[in-house]
Order: sequence, then structure tokens, then C-alpha cells
Amino acid sequence: MKRTSMLGLLALLTAANLQAADNDPVVMTIAGKDVKASEFTYFYNKNDQEDLAEKKTFDEYIDLFINYKLKVAEAAARGVDTTKAFLDELAGYRKQLAEPYMKGEDWQDSLVFEFVERNKYKVHAQHILLMTDKNATAEQTARKKARIYELKAEAEAGADFDSLARVNSEEPGAAQRAGDLGYFSVGQMVYPFETACYETPVGGYSVCQSQYGFHLIKVIDRAPKSEQRLVAHIMKVFPRQRSVENMNNSKAQIDSLYALLQGGADFAKLAAENSDDSYTAPNGGQYPWIDDAARFPREWLDAAFSLKNEGDFSKPIQTDFGWHILQVNGIRKEAPVTSQMRDELRQQLPSDPERAKTGKAMMLRRWKAENRFQENAKVYEAIVKLSADTTLSREEWNKKMGKNKKVLFTIGNEKYSAKDLVNETPADVEPRWMDIRELVSAWEDKAVEQYQEAHLAEKYPDYAHLYQEYHDGIMLFDVAGKEVWDKAAQDSAGLHNYFLNHRHKYDWEKPRFRGAFIECANDSALVAKLKDLYEHNDWKTAANLVRLEVLSDTLLTPDPKHPRFHIVNGLYSIGDNQAVDIQQLGQHPDIIHAPKPDMPVQMTYGKVLATGPDSEDDVRALVIGDYQMELEDKWVAQLREKYSWTINQPELDKLRK
Repeated sequence: MKRTSMLGLLALLTAANLQAADNDPVVMTIAGKDVKASEFTYFYNKNDQEDLAEKKTFDEYIDLFINYKLKVAEAAARGVDTTKAFLDELAGYRKQLAEPYMKGEDWQDSLVFEFVERNKYKVHAQHILLMTDKNATAEQTARKKARIYELKAEAEAGADFDSLARVNSEEPGAAQRAGDLGYFSVGQMVYPFETACYETPVGGYSVCQSQYGFHLIKVIDRAPKSEQRLVAHIMKVFPRQRSVENMNNSKAQIDSLYALLQGGADFAKLAAENSDDSYTAPNGGQYPWIDDAARFPREWLDAAFSLKNEGDFSKPIQTDFGWHILQVNGIRKEAPVTSQMRDELRQQLPSDPERAKTGKAMMLRRWKAENRFQENAKVYEAIVKLSADTTLSREEWNKKMGKNKKVLFTIGNEKYSAKDLVNETPADVEPRWMDIRELVSAWEDKAVEQYQEAHLAEKYPDYAHLYQEYHDGIMLFDVAGKEVWDKAAQDSAGLHNYFLNHRHKYDWEKPRFRGAFIECANDSALVAKLKDLYEHNDWKTAANLVRLEVLSDTLLTPDPKHPRFHIVNGLYSIGDNQAVDIQQLGQHPDIIHAPKPDMPVQMTYGKVLATGPDSEDDVRALVIGDYQMELEDKWVAQLREKYSWTINQPELDKLRK
């Protein structure tokens, strides 16, 4: 098998897959790499849509794009794209980016159509269940599977299915019901079981596997559904202790309610006030639309569908759960299948893992066709025959398979040898317990999915450009961080010099206050302590002393989690804080807001800055941002000197909007 390294795969995605046809001309060459029209257009259109706050002209964007590609070239020259950190991060993004392209929607449409078609019919089936545990060994699973097929052979030979079910089925209650499930419809059973029941002829037998185990199914009947009904009921549940007295009391209650209905009482009101069914009682006892395959007791359904007209109600009936009176409130032939219903079904599909698995199988079949999947039948049968030899140990099987270098299957130009199957099978399972056909199928499916994902860029230009964007973006983030962002934040001397040289940029027209705003409880000791700290120290030193001398003092701060004071340090403009305005900035607001009731004392300590900041710390965020821009401009100028770049102006002009 030809194996592609992660680095090779990334190179494949970011280089070869982006080669375009003659209708995708080169519009510029930067640091020796061509940029095609499709790539430039993708980035330009995306920038034009996203950068609403600052629209760029076409020519301005050309310059920005050149700068962007020069930074990426510098990152590549430094080997950023060969580091493990880069490869790991990009691989994680690749999975996320590929996901929408790996899903597709045609399988969802197929399953919705299947659901709608199946929903027209009801199925009556009987089954035998041999349960398997999720932690079962391969041997245990294989024995269960072999036994279910033995039972199938016995049933097909004429054995009584009821007897087989009562003796062999591991389903709870099988001894009483002989595995008879009655009628059911789509969505009421796990999907593999449902599919087997709908696809097996009436009177026939089939085997399927679900999360519960292996099922032997006998289909007794399949018939069109009857009309649908809106049914309401009043229910009186049986008491836990079913003594004669309790049961008689329950019957008397339902009979009393029935008498009221005969006298003209409102059904919905009686249900709301008296029904023990908490699910339906608030809605007047009514369920959503149902058909005669709904999962209700048979006697309940028979009574519901025997009522002739809307508004009719039944006599009290008994089920295993209690007493019921039923009323039919609506009758229709069939629920109309609307586009809204189809959309809702489509949205529900991912929550049904078994249906989603079927959808994945549909996608795999399509991918096999698209990628020219071919299986070597002779090699396949040789593997099956070898694995059927019960005398072989796992070591012997591994040795024989390891020598088989023949191609088992191909995907596109990739070849997968039979010998590699050894690595795709559980290491501790003996050959006689392997389901070799299932293992080969799983390996083929995995390989097809991996191949499809690795070649997405060849099939979907949007994905190729999006992937390229993430690839370059990670590289740029790394190198720009070192050259601009981190340097600006960490270069104290450079930041200070920049502030001194551009100090006038940060002047302001109205005075501001730099310092602390304090609000605290009206406690003389606490107020005195805070005043002492702030009057004899600068506000920064005082802030540290508060932590050491106030928060640690149990008399001043009985509860450290809820101190009786609040201090905010910062740079305040007029209008930011009422106390600062009044005490420091000479303002007299027309409306004065009362302080917090639990912290009525307000104090301010610091310095009024009349025309501008004292140091870069007063406007640090602004200075860092401006210093970054200066570093960026210098760095870009160096890159434009270091690397060659040319533009194909005629082709670029064709792309102007």
C-alpha cells in the first residue's frame, strides 16, 4: 500500500491541488510562487464582504494581498510549516473544514423519501433476540451470530416459531408473548430491525443485528395503514396494591366519569380535572394524530378505531395500565406530507445514529464510484478461504497474510495490498472468530473515506481556497506574532521611545483623571484606613497595601469573599464616573445619583492630567496598537526588499468589478 505522510498530504493539498486550467491565469508571482486568478478573487471577494468598516479599493487590496503573501513566504522560509505544532493545528482545522464537504445532502433526501414511503404501511412481526453486550468478545459475538442462523434454518424447515421464541429468545417477556410485537410502523423500532421488517416478504424470515444483539424476524403481515385519528382519553391508573377493594374503587371512579359524560359533561374538562395521564390531561386528554400501528395497547387502539364519528366516546375499557374512556376528536385518511414535515424529518436524521449510518453507506457507495474503486475478486476470495481455515492460529494467519502482496483493491491511483489487512484486524482475535467479510468491508470504507477527504481540494475549489486561507493564516500568525504583536507588547524600551516621539498624538482637549475610585461602607475604621493608605502613598502603591493590610484584617474585612469596599483604578474622562467628575474634574452634574446603600462613602485619589498622558502607561493600549503599525510597516518594507514579486496587470484588470 502506498502511504502518504502528513507533510506530503499537506503539500498535496496546498500545492498540486491548486493547479488550475487555462481559464485560471496567473495574476501575480510572489517569492517565486504563482497566484492564480481564482485564489486572488476568492480572497478579494471575502475581504470585500467582511471588511465593511473599511472598504478597500481594488488597487489598495492588491497591495494588501502582496504584503500578505510576502509574510507567508517569510514564514515558509523560516520553516514554520514543517513544525509539529503547525502540522497538528492545521490537521485539526482540516477536519473541521472538510466536514461540510464530506456530509452531502442526497443521502438525507433518500432517507426522508424512505421514511415517507414506509410510513404508508404497518408491519406485524415476531422475533427472537439473542442479546450481545457492547463489551462482548469476537468469539462471543460469533457464537451468537452462528446460533441465530441455526434458528433461522430450523424455522425455515418448519419448526414452530412460537416455540422457538419461547425457548431461545432473550428478550424480556418472550416466554409469554413468543416475541410477537404486534403491528408497528416506521420510526418505532431501531432502524436495522425496521429495515429488515419492511424488506422481508410476508411469511419470510430474516436476520439483522442491532445495538441489542442478533434478531431472527418473522414477518406475519404488512398492510396499508388505516385512517388517522385524534384520540383523547380519561385514564384512571390501577393502584399499586391491586386488592379487590382498590380495584373496585378504581372501577367505580371510571364508571362515575362515564355517567357524567352520558349526562352531557364536557370530555376535555373532565380529562383535565380527573385523568391520571399527566402527559395528556393538560390538553384535554388528547394525543397527537395516530394510526392503528401506534405503540398503544391493542385493546386501546381497537376501541379508538371502532368509534364511528367525531365526538363519539367509548365505554370504559381496561388495559394493563388502568381504566380508560376514549373519545375521537378527528378523523382523516392520511397526514399530508408537507415540505415542512420533510425538513423536520431531515433535521432529525443526525439524532438517529443507525439511520445516519445508512446515510454514510450511501455516501460511501457514491465516493467509490467517483474515485474508481475496484476490488480484486480473486484476492478477496483467497483471503476469505484462508480465514475459514479453523486450524490456523493467529500467528500463522498473520504470516500467510503478510506474504500476500497482491492488490486487494484500488482507489483512484492508490493501491492497497492484501498484506495490510493484518494491521486492520483486532490483534487478539483468532481467525476462526473473525467476520473477515465485515473486516474487509470496514477497511475498504475507511480507506475510501480517507481518500475522499485527502482529495477534496481537487473536487471543490471553494474548499481548496478555504484550506489555503487557514494554512497561510496559521503561518502568518506565527511569524507576525514574533515580528510585530509580541515585540510591540514586550519591547518596553521601544514602546517608551515611540511614546516620547509621538506624544502629541495622545493629547486630549479636556482634562482626565488617572487614579482610584473608592466606594465603601460607612465604617469609621475602614474609611480611616483607606484614607491613610491613599493619602500617604501613590495610588498604585496604595492598591498593593490594601491587599496586604485591609483584606487580611478580619475587623476591616470580616468576609474576604464579600469585602465592604470596592476600588476601581483607571483613566477617567468627564462623564465616566460621577464622583470623579465632582471631586477631581470640577464638574457639577444637574442630576446627582445616590451611591450604593451598602457603600455610601465615595473617595477618589490620583492625578488630574490636564492636556495629555504622563507616560505610555496612561494610554498603553493605544500606544501598543500604533507601535505595532510602525513595526508592521518597517517589516513589510524589508520583505519587499528581500523577495521578488511581479504582477500581471492585464489579467488583474480583468478582475476589477
